[in-house]
Parts: sequence; structure tokens; C-alpha cells
Amino acid sequence: MTNASALTFTYREFSDFVRRFNQEAMLFAVARRALSLPGHLDGSPEARAYVATPPWALAAVAKAAICNGNAHRRAVPTERDVVTACGMHNNLAKHELRDPELNSPFAVLARIAFEQFPYQESMMEEIARSMSFFDDYSGGKALEVVTAESMRELVGADMTTAAGIVILLVAAADHNSGVFDPAWMDQPSFARILSSLPRDEIVAVIESAFVTGMKEFRHEDEAARRRVPLAHLDRYAFNPLTSRPFVRLSDGRLLAPVPRLIPRRMSPLELYYLGLGRWREAFARDMGELLEDYVGRQFATLPDVTVFPEIAYREGRDNLKSIDKFLVFHDLVVLIEAKAGRSPLAARAADASAQEQYQRTLGKAFKQLDRTLGKVRDRAPEFAHIPDGRPIVGMVATLDPWYIANSFGRDFLPSPGLPTIVASVRDIEHLVAVGQRRSVAAVLHEITRTGDERQTWELGVALNDFRDPADRNPLLTEVWERLPFSETQQG
Repeated sequence: MTNASALTFTYREFSDFVRRFNQEAMLFAVARRALSLPGHLDGSPEARAYVATPPWALAAVAKAAICNGNAHRRAVPTERDVVTACGMHNNLAKHELRDPELNSPFAVLARIAFEQFPYQESMMEEIARSMSFFDDYSGGKALEVVTAESMRELVGADMTTAAGIVILLVAAADHNSGVFDPAWMDQPSFARILSSLPRDEIVAVIESAFVTGMKEFRHEDEAARRRVPLAHLDRYAFNPLTSRPFVRLSDGRLLAPVPRLIPRRMSPLELYYLGLGRWREAFARDMGELLEDYVGRQFATLPDVTVFPEIAYREGRDNLKSIDKFLVFHDLVVLIEAKAGRSPLAARAADASAQEQYQRTLGKAFKQLDRTLGKVRDRAPEFAHIPDGRPIVGMVATLDPWYIANSFGRDFLPSPGLPTIVASVRDIEHLVAVGQRRSVAAVLHEITRTGDERQTWELGVALNDFRDPADRNPLLTEVWERLPFSETQQG
């Protein structure tokens, strides 16, 4: 076949190439390639392999094999065939660039970010976050549906056990070409694992959150296309592997074509839709409370800050509320508005509605920051305990990363009256880790000062100038130590 990197292809041509091969053989070939990739790019031959077959392209190849392939094809793909398929995906014709509503710098960069960045996140935070997020809720407000028992029913086990099962699945996939075989649990060598992770809970977690059949996978893909039609944007459509990273093979074994997706499945970000499917808007409201609480608990670990909750106040006849959290340092005040809603698929694919989605979620938060700033500046009685004589910055804390919201996204968002950054919960965890040894106030003041381009970066990127390899987030470290096999993990 002609060198894929020298041509452009339609999504149909890419899918047709993948479907030439035996379905399960292609999935195994994808998994082997995915497991051979390095964790980061550094110019090595392994890193060049990452560029040729990045994990998001491998996930697309697996999706095409499941949705368009079948078990009756005899051709078995070679590693070169996988490279060719990924090359075709990397060089799909960008028909969207012909559409003025889809070809802005914002739209192009947003698609790249949402497609690629999630595959480059570390595993530790994804596994540990849910335990602190759900299990350690401070109980400041009554939740509607989320309890320890309801989460157990949702995912198949308590969050700590579920996290241990995720580690088991990751280890199994890493050492067995992406495979977890339930029959292994009958082997004597598995007895030690079952003493910490009960068999019925392993099965329950896998079935509740991790595995799907080939037919169910195709149905979910078709349903997603009907819900969110994306003209010219096939490559950015929903991939069911992100919600069910294992597929059930014809012999009963489970295969994760892209094992990097396994730990992310148990994060609050991915559990959002699982809970939404069961409890609808009540779960979404609880997630808002949980995020607000989690962000507050994160910043409360800093040695030099006082965290105040939202403030209820009256304006005329209306009962209103301020932003969610106030951080008071001796030389800075930070106003935080938390937004737990996930960025919709259409926004992640940067279709014509993306700007509206950013405005609806982030724009609303910016306006809330501005209103609260006005109350602080006007010295409203309810805000008397919030200092006004110090620099004030704003932060929109999000469950989902809203990529490029600090740069190109600002072109269509309100302009609040204070320096404001959008920060994902992951970025906040990293900021708090840095803050255990140096002033977060100083870091934020430097990043947000007038003329510093770092205020237009993702906060996680801006923090590269302040990080130390030894930095650890206290909440994540504490829950990591609760995990089954934590001594083994640390050793």
C-alpha cells in the first residue's frame, strides 16, 4: 500500500482498511502496539513509535475494527498494518476546515486537545481521586442520591476496593497483551489477590463499568451518533472504549485494546455519565456539591490559607449566593467558582455549538466571579470577613478540563473585573502539591500578573516553572495508602 503519511484519506477509507482483517486479531495487534509505547516523548526510537501510532489513533483503529470488522476475515494484521492504519487516521482529510464555523483557531486547537491530552495523563491521580472525591465528602450539605451504598451499587464495590480492582486490571492488561481472563480467578496463584479483592466484587466492578460485548459496543456507537451528529467530524465522535475499555472476546476473555483507558474509567470524570444514566439531574447536582467540597478540602491542606464557604446574601427581594469558595492568604484573595458539568461531546469536537457551550458553563462562572467581586469591593455586610485590601484573583475550578479556555476561549467569554484562570481538578491537585513547600499565593500572583503569558496557558503547564519532582498531593497520597496492595505499590 502507498505510504499512508504521503496521502490524505476519508474516514470511510480508513475504516475499510481496518475491516480487511480479522476483528479480534486486529484488536490484539492494537493492544500489543499500545503496550509497547513509552509513557512520554523524549526523542528516543520508542518515542518515534508513539508519534507513528499514538494511543488516540490506536483507539480509533480498535473502534473501527469493532464497528466495521467481523470475526470471519482470515487476514491477520502485522505490526506494519497497525502502523499503516494509524498513519491513515493521522492523515484523515480535514473536510471540516472548509466550513467557516469549524475552522477557527479555537476549533482546531480544541479538537486536538480533547483528542490527545486525555491519553497523556498519569494513572495515580485517576485511580486515587475517586476515593477522596466520593468517600471523604465532608457532609457540609445533604446529597440527593450519592452515598457510600449507592456508589457501591453503581460501580460494584466500595470506591477503595474498586480502585484496587482497577490496579489489578491494569497490571493484568500490561502483562498479558491487554487481556484479563476471568478464569484466572480459579487458579491457586490468584488466592492471594482474592484475599484482598473478593471475587464477586471483581466481577461486579468489571460488569458494571469496564466491559462490553461487540454488539453492545456497536449499538452504543450508533446511539451516540444519533444523539450528537457531527458533520465532517467523524474522527472526533464518541468512542465507546472510553466508557468501557474492555471488550468481551468470543472465548470469554476480556481484552483492553488501549490499556491506558482502564484507570481513567474509575475517575469522577468518567463516573459522571454512569451516575447520570441512573439518577439523572440529581446526580449532576450532587457532583457539583462534591466538586465544591473536594476543591475546598484540597486547598485546606495548604499551610498558609483560610478557606471560607459560599456566602448567602440578599439583593432586593432576591436571596442569592456568592461563588463557592474564598481562599484568604496574607497577601492574596482567591475567589473560586466550581463547575462539575462535563464538557459536551459537541464542545470536545468543537462543532458549531462549541462556543455556546463554553459561554453557558464558563461564561456563567465568570459572571458569578464578577458579581461576588462587586460585593467584596462594595464591602457588603455579609462579606465583611473577606479582605478587600489585597490583590484578588478568580479561578473557575472544573471537573473536566476545558482546554484552551485560558487562551482562544477568552475571545467569546465575558471579561471579569479580576485576573481569572480556568483550572481542572487535576491542575488544582498539582497546584496544591506545589503549595506544600512554597506559597500558592505567590505562584498565582506571578502567573496572573499583567503581561505574563502564562495566564493564557493551562494551569498545569504554567506550573512547570514551579514544580519539583518530589511534590506530592496530600489528599491523593493519603488515599493511595488505603489501597489494597499499597505496600506493594510503594515498594
